Amino acid sequence: MTYRLHFPGDVFDTYKQLPGLARRDLALALVDAQEDPLVNSEPYGQDDGIIRTVAQGHVTAVLLLGHDTRTITVLTIAYAGTT
Repeated sequence: MTYRLHFPGDVFDTYKQLPGLARRDLALALVDAQEDPLVNSEPYGQDDGIIRTVAQGHVTAVLLLGHDTRTITVLTIAYAGTT
């Protein structure tokens, strides 16, 4: 049940600007989410099964799950560490 990952251009630019460890942490969280996004993510606000979050280390991302298309779109990335 692997999902395809989609980064809008501006969000991918944010990802590329993260420090190395934060990029690695987010990549690991996203790989897990691709395998089973409902198990490997948390609800964002009300649990509608569509908008979810993943977090690892100092980085968090908000995801949009497209169950019909098996797509995960990364909506935004937040980094709480130092550069």
